[in-house]
Amino acid sequence: VINAVSVAVAFHRGIGVERKVARLRYLRDRWAKALLARSERVRVPTPLGPDQGGAIGLLSVDGLAPAAFSGWLMDKYRIVTTPIVHPEFSGVRITPSIYTQVQEIDTFIDAASRAIREGIG
Repeated sequence: VINAVSVAVAFHRGIGVERKVARLRYLRDRWAKALLARSERVRVPTPLGPDQGGAIGLLSVDGLAPAAFSGWLMDKYRIVTTPIVHPEFSGVRITPSIYTQVQEIDTFIDAASRAIREGIG
């Protein structure tokens, strides 16, 4: 564990905080902006942009219950999301990591687009 922590700290320092956060925002904005452009049913209440937040984003789709949508993404595509249901907002939390590849984000975009277009039933 100690070796893993020192390697992780060295990696973090090597990348630098600014580059790491920029990468995470890029990945978040890639899926969020693509899905917002594809359907009026999509909501992303997370602030987007180069100086807003980090990796985490909330995706809400009118007509798709968060738990069902999250389960469908896992069952069909092995995409891990977290359903969030709160009195003020609901959706699925999307949380890429620094290691998430652009291809994986594009797979998520395609899967979510399919769910929006065809449903999950």
